[in-house]
Amino acid sequence: MFSIRISPLTPEMLAYAELGAPDRQALISIVDHEWDALERYPARRVLRLCFDDALDASFYQNLITTEQAEAIRDFVLLYKDEIDILIVHCTGGVSRSPAVAAGIVAGLGGDDSCIWNCARYRPNPRVYEWVRAAFEQDDWTKAAR
Repeated sequence: MFSIRISPLTPEMLAYAELGAPDRQALISIVDHEWDALERYPARRVLRLCFDDALDASFYQNLITTEQAEAIRDFVLLYKDEIDILIVHCTGGVSRSPAVAAGIVAGLGGDDSCIWNCARYRPNPRVYEWVRAAFEQDDWTKAAR
């Protein structure tokens, strides 16, 4: 099983997002602006997503979607046996990326308490629930085969 690394946006993460993840690694890159979409930097073993760190759309927030949560699930299932490290980054590395990481860990049947109990992180509950729910769909186990 791979390990998960949570990161803020750093020059290293930007380089991975632009050029592709190093061997035996994959990257989930969460950004704030649509112009950072996949079309700008298609790269190997990189999933680029755009959604805000928000719980509701009261201020026209760009919330995580079902399709994005399912894309996270599908990406993880696609690469889980080929990688040693999955890196999840967002701007600050405090809310969205820990929520995605915790949702992945829980979705794969692991214990996500180390993320929830870490003082550095404040996982976004909406993001966590949507990612976890994507793994709970009946047909995800078929994709794992």
